[in-house]
Amino acid sequence: MPSFSAAKDTRGHSLFRSVVARALWRLFTWRLTSAGRWMLIPTLFLFAYASTSLSMQAFIPFCYVMTLWFLALMAPVFFRPSVKLTVRHAEHVFAGETMLVEVEVQQLGRIGGHDLHVLPHGLPASIDPLEGDGVPLPSLKRGARARVVLQLVCSHRGAFSMNGFRAETDFPFGMYRSFTVFEREQHLMVYPRFEPLLRMDIPATRRYQPGGLALASTIGDSVEFVGNREYRSGDNIRDIDWRATARSDKPIVREYREEYLLRVAVVLDTQLPIHPSASERQAFESAISVCASIGDYLARMEYVVDILAAGPNLYHLQAGRHLAFIEQILDILACVQSGTQDGFDGIEPELRDSIDAIGSVICIFTDWNETRRKFAHTLRDLGAAMKVIVVRNGPCTLDPFADEGRLGSVHKVTSAEVKAGIGMF
Repeated sequence: MPSFSAAKDTRGHSLFRSVVARALWRLFTWRLTSAGRWMLIPTLFLFAYASTSLSMQAFIPFCYVMTLWFLALMAPVFFRPSVKLTVRHAEHVFAGETMLVEVEVQQLGRIGGHDLHVLPHGLPASIDPLEGDGVPLPSLKRGARARVVLQLVCSHRGAFSMNGFRAETDFPFGMYRSFTVFEREQHLMVYPRFEPLLRMDIPATRRYQPGGLALASTIGDSVEFVGNREYRSGDNIRDIDWRATARSDKPIVREYREEYLLRVAVVLDTQLPIHPSASERQAFESAISVCASIGDYLARMEYVVDILAAGPNLYHLQAGRHLAFIEQILDILACVQSGTQDGFDGIEPELRDSIDAIGSVICIFTDWNETRRKFAHTLRDLGAAMKVIVVRNGPCTLDPFADEGRLGSVHKVTSAEVKAGIGMF
């Protein structure tokens, strides 16, 4: 049997493509309890023996057992949970963390709730509940409320959909469950886990930005007033236009445009072989963690950053200097997928158009070969200051340190070093 608990969504799994397979899986995991599955074994044995021999009158205990099964199967008609669920949980967590889900249950039925449990419904494959059989609730009378906390372990990064929750009971015999499903689709972002950097040497200088860039944080800079807009989370309260706020009855801030600032491009390599090994897949995830660490550092140092990643899709995010900076980067990194083709042909034109305005380029590679070497040297010849970071658990195709003299800064790290935390680059 696959490692899916009763809370998992089996749709799309290779073993559950047929309707019959999904129905049998729901019967064994949603309906039958552990005691019910064990009770099914002697039931089948008694049925097989009683149908072939009358010498020991095995049909008598078989009738007793079937009476018990009949009452258990009829219980959902009378004891199906009639409750109302109110669920609250975070919109994003980091990979490897345990997300707490607060569930408030209100009893609505006339018959009091007995042996009630609450558990998630249709979880993605990479999210696991700590309580496989759900969290038990106390016996509730009509109108009574109870609160419980579910714990979900989010093991991998990604954008997921939480399909809902369900309340179930195995009353009265503990063999067969009746349940009520509360479908509640809500998006959950699982960010890549990373360790903050303490220091990073970036050979960047202020460069002219044709047309300027509109940013929210402009402390200590020479700026030009552009106009007003509605207040967004992270805006400086000193930029609030109080007269415009009074006229519109909602917070309005002044928006400024800078024309000289520090701008850094971060290029994430997403190429993997068609059949990557576990070590190569781990190195790719570590490269994403390194990109998150660099993005977090640049956010704290008030840089303007262009994040470029090419896989099945080309991602290009330009983040300004405001408090939502790192959240925007992590949203992109949570969704980045690997590809079998290098995306440098798509990234290079993006950088060529704005290379005069970008002071430095930080390249995060998963290998060092002729294609990546050519890409880095092309950017260096165009005038960008380079920093190359190779994340790989084994030897590279070419020696990256052979080009350190021309590129300026080359680092090679492993997944173990990334997990332990790299203080500086």
